[in-house]
Amino acid sequence: GHGDDAANLALVLERMAGVADRTARFVCAAALVTPGGREATAEGVLDGTLTERPRGSHGFGYDPIFQPLGSALTTAEMPPEHKDAISHRGKAFRAIAEDIVGLLR
Repeated sequence: GHGDDAANLALVLERMAGVADRTARFVCAAALVTPGGREATAEGVLDGTLTERPRGSHGFGYDPIFQPLGSALTTAEMPPEHKDAISHRGKAFRAIAEDIVGLLR
């Protein structure tokens, strides 16, 4: 059910059983609208694949079954600082931070 990471992982793996194309993508959209109506938006994407079984103990959600492209590790196997450096959320909020600085000038 919603909020139950173990149950959600089991459900995804059950539904993906026998599926050859395990391509996956994490996407984060960030937005800010100032009281004056100025806007900033950014999107962060992390492409990867879904593993056959959970691996690792860091992170949350789908991290144990999400393996970023070019990595031998799932995001749950990565040290938190490494995951944060490549994550979809990190990319989106680093990008919007630059726009926010511009909005505040």
